[in-house]
Amino acid sequence: MKCSLIIMVYNDIRTLSLTFESLKVQTEKDFEVIIADDGSRPEFVSKLKELISEAPFKVKHIWHEDEGWRKEIIMNKAIVASESEYLIFIDGDCIPHKRFIEEHLRFADYGKVVAGRRVMLTKEITEALTPELFASGKAHRYILPRVLWGGLTKKVRHAEEVIRLTNGFLRHFFLNERWEGLLGCNFSMYKQDILEVNGFDERFTSPAVGEDTDLEARLNRIGIYCKVERHIATVYHKWHVMDHSGTTNVSAIFDENTANGVSWTKYGIIKGEQPVE
Repeated sequence: MKCSLIIMVYNDIRTLSLTFESLKVQTEKDFEVIIADDGSRPEFVSKLKELISEAPFKVKHIWHEDEGWRKEIIMNKAIVASESEYLIFIDGDCIPHKRFIEEHLRFADYGKVVAGRRVMLTKEITEALTPELFASGKAHRYILPRVLWGGLTKKVRHAEEVIRLTNGFLRHFFLNERWEGLLGCNFSMYKQDILEVNGFDERFTSPAVGEDTDLEARLNRIGIYCKVERHIATVYHKWHVMDHSGTTNVSAIFDENTANGVSWTKYGIIKGEQPVE
């Protein structure tokens, strides 16, 4: 298979059902799905099994006990479980465009991270989305004018990301290259490249506090950089209340890795120092 799509989830079966419908109509069909489940409840797992039984693609469910936010740990387990050489990562609150996998593969290259972007949805748009809309392949046509209007009325941040620009000549002419900016909810790379830095540093135990930045910085130290591909390989980010009340201060971990010039983390897929070849 051409790639493994790794989806980090936690108890949100509604959004995942929309994602599965979008995956059923992907223009690229040769992929597997790895569900990286950070301790979802039994009722979620039961409904997930129903989704898996109806999926026309291969699905693996990787789960561990709920002991707080442990995204880095479950993501490393998912990397190990993947069977293909190319990995695409999204979060469970994001739904991919029907050309999402095709477009990530289009820009894939060794020694490079394809850094996608997200279309932020309003509460009203999020609640109006249905599995039938994504199954029809017409979701973008529905979302586009509503997000643009939300941008004009200042209700949507980064509304311009909903505009898709797929023509190679036009992309070269209009878009400036940016070799930075990994977003954990939408990026891809060759498996051998992420293994070079031993995956994610599992000491990061809070959301939105450095874990993506740390991975990018460690990759940069061995010459692997993120190329931002805007207006393509789109994901739709559902509206939800951002609750970081349980966030702990882990900036010291990022600072430590930076000060020591760390690329291979001792707290990743393999525990300890990098093996000598």
